[in-house]
Amino acid sequence: MYADKTVNCVGSCQSPMLLIQGEMAVLERGQVMQVTADRHDLVEAVRSWADENGHTIEEEHVASGVTTLIVRKGAAPAAKAT
Repeated sequence: MYADKTVNCVGSCQSPMLLIQGEMAVLERGQVMQVTADRHDLVEAVRSWADENGHTIEEEHVASGVTTLIVRKGAAPAAKAT
């Protein structure tokens, strides 16, 4: 699948979730970002973050210890009432 943005978090990626969030912020709704990661905890964090923010993980592949996630940007979550 074609990705509008690619974020490589394999190896020594500084502040990976900040990088992923920043790259997603510049995308339009419906565009796609590819995230590659070699840490299971980061993959879990991306799944959770995507779910909490209305994004959809459309594909997930694992090869040689590297997970590739294809994430489609969704709508911004509704503001919570205070």
